[in-house]
Amino acid sequence: MNPQAIVLILVLFGILMAFFSQNKIDYFPFALIIGVIAVVSMRMLWNLDEIEILGFINFNTLIFIFAIQIIIYFATNDRVLEYVAIKLVHITKGNNRLFFYLICIFTGTIVAFIEDLTLSLILVPLIYRTCRILEIPAGTYMMGMTITINIGAILTPISSLKNLIIGEEFGWGFAEYFANMGILFLITLIITIFLIDKFILKKEEKPTERNKEILLSMLDPNIVIEDKKYFITTIIIILATFVLMFIGFEPSIVAIISAAILLIIHSKNTKFSDLKSEISWRIIIIFAVLFILANSLSHFGFSEFISSNLASVIGDNIYFAVLITLGISSLLSAFLAGTPVTIMLLPIFSAIIGEGFFPNPIIIAFISGVNMAGNFLPQGSACDLLTLSLAKKYKVVNLDYKRLLKNGSIFALIHFLIILGYTMLYTLILS
Repeated sequence: MNPQAIVLILVLFGILMAFFSQNKIDYFPFALIIGVIAVVSMRMLWNLDEIEILGFINFNTLIFIFAIQIIIYFATNDRVLEYVAIKLVHITKGNNRLFFYLICIFTGTIVAFIEDLTLSLILVPLIYRTCRILEIPAGTYMMGMTITINIGAILTPISSLKNLIIGEEFGWGFAEYFANMGILFLITLIITIFLIDKFILKKEEKPTERNKEILLSMLDPNIVIEDKKYFITTIIIILATFVLMFIGFEPSIVAIISAAILLIIHSKNTKFSDLKSEISWRIIIIFAVLFILANSLSHFGFSEFISSNLASVIGDNIYFAVLITLGISSLLSAFLAGTPVTIMLLPIFSAIIGEGFFPNPIIIAFISGVNMAGNFLPQGSACDLLTLSLAKKYKVVNLDYKRLLKNGSIFALIHFLIILGYTMLYTLILS
């Protein structure tokens, strides 16, 4: 173990986490400075070569981040998600409770395949316009959407970068996620929708029959389709992409090939130079820095030190191991951005599993903690902050920071208890 290196990396990691988990100061230049300090220190002070430092970076994840942004661009540009969302609204025929159920179910399911911020950018304006036509307040519907987004994030390895990173580490693909997280997802989603409906939505005003008729006359899903050929082609490619990932192909390879095919198909109207500004290059660079920091901690012995001490406390008690995993991952993710927390904790929990514990309940607790704890504080979830900013922009009267904090924290606690019960029962039956 190298204590000097560990102290420096932990300080740098702490500074980066502090900048990453707030929205007032641009964290990107600080991330670059931190990355340079870390790399130069490793090269000059501890004699690591370039190959060792590059080996800390998970390039599969970076490739996936790059490719999925291109896929989402075309899905958005060809109005695929918008069409599906409007179609769902049309199916409700203006019934506000059915509208709420479908929005939550759609959100919780589709976010397992599509990045949460993109989904929010499409759904929040649609919810606002629908509620405005129906002359009902939109806040509860937006709140239901953002709470269920964090639930849906546990379902697949590509629903969030956190899941992708964990899946890469433990070899969990779609089949493993569905088999281990599917029941937990359904239980949590159903209980959440039921409770919001029973204790919040039922007390709110309902739309009139006249307003329902106005909504149906104004919303036509087909009006969003600008080019039917591109629309259908993009749907086919996106579905094929997820099918190939589901049957076991490497997500990064499938995503980059699908992105290339979409670029070729749209080449007459869209060049890569037209959409490169839509790609968040800074996120790719920042994740490279995070990987370097987190995996260098493991290289210098920090992860092994922490995991061995935790293992000595845990002993051979798998239930205690699950509780510690869920508690630590939930606590940190409630106050800090979930993805850096995942990258930091991954080597530690991986080492604990390496002590001989049955891995599945620990992995389930880890995935659930870093994803669903985002409901505890709005600043713990970028999606929550985006929804609040859009609600403020649209002057939604019944959704603000205080209301989302109150209800989000209540549901975060409920979700924690559901996850704890599920993982303990899972461990009892299968370990």
